[in-house]
Amino acid sequence: MPIVFVVFFFIAAITLGPLVIIFGYLYARRRTLNKHEVQELRNEMARIRVELADIKDQIADFIIKTH
Repeated sequence: MPIVFVVFFFIAAITLGPLVIIFGYLYARRRTLNKHEVQELRNEMARIRVELADIKDQIADFIIKTH
């Protein structure tokens, strides 16, 4: 009877081991990609805020010069 469990464990390890490694790698890679994308979005939002502030200054200067 114990030989059956050893064989079953051996077959399970051979079958599930690579699957766990592959899905673990894909999950870790996906999280890293998401963090990278979020950082890029934050950088882009910061650039847009700076550009909006510059546009506000230009509009204010235009209004001051025209009146």
